[in-house]
Amino acid sequence: MTKKLKEMMGLAMRRISSKTSVLALLMMVFVIPALAQDLVKGTVIDNHGDAVIGATVVQKDDKKNATITDLDGNFTLRLPDGKGTILVSYVGMKEREVKVSADKHNKVTMEEDDSQLEELVVVGYGQQKKASLTGAITQTTGEVLERAAGIGSVGAALTGNLPGVATIASTGQPGEEDPRIYIRGAAAWNTDAQPLVLVDGVEREIKAVDISSVATVSVLKDASATAIYGVKGANGVILITTKRGVEGKARIDVGFNATLKAVSKLPRKYDSYDGYMLRNQAIEHELALGGDASWAYYRPQTFINNFR
Repeated sequence: MTKKLKEMMGLAMRRISSKTSVLALLMMVFVIPALAQDLVKGTVIDNHGDAVIGATVVQKDDKKNATITDLDGNFTLRLPDGKGTILVSYVGMKEREVKVSADKHNKVTMEEDDSQLEELVVVGYGQQKKASLTGAITQTTGEVLERAAGIGSVGAALTGNLPGVATIASTGQPGEEDPRIYIRGAAAWNTDAQPLVLVDGVEREIKAVDISSVATVSVLKDASATAIYGVKGANGVILITTKRGVEGKARIDVGFNATLKAVSKLPRKYDSYDGYMLRNQAIEHELALGGDASWAYYRPQTFINNFR
């Protein structure tokens, strides 16, 4: 091969390489924007305007095409032609079906699913759905307890509201209205036999809880539900969850109870004259059985007449 022929072949190769680079560059210029047009971006928030982290975003027609929201509630999903319908779901919230497109920033607002929240039961190690429970657990709400008008004691309000829970009140002394609570009877070695009371996870006396601050009350009644608490939970466990603050307008609840008491019957009273006469009669009928001490209270008639 001559030197001139080599030079001609090298020039041809350089021209081909240059054309190939230009062609590849042109393909990138036109293809990349086309791919970018397929990307759909959006944000998932709740009804309070807060970002929903970890929400699942799925293409309706292709369930394999899915993603989740980041720490700011944002998501990016590639859709054919840059538009379509997506399904957004999150635990405790209603699933949303939204039409989205790549030419705008899509905002999806999630709403709480009250039907799912009502099925949750507070247990010793978190929350479970009622359908998955295997232990004996009953639950009531603070609204039900407050229906008993005039009762400020949570223990007294539990009377008749929860199956398997018995309350015994032995006195009506002011400040001692809280009854003794027995869950399925006394089942422990100690004589107290009272259940363990936890308020927001902290052990407290039930009489120290204001009934208006109670959100829910869960009662764990059998060994499978109370095993986590050891011997303290042998007589059952009462889990009280207090109300939480929510965003929005201020709310003020005012309650008023009034009680009117009157004496139904007064004992008959004697004056001084009749009192001395009755005392003398009692001493005389004793026949001195009380000894000299009894006669020391005896008064002559002349003395008694002074009080007539």
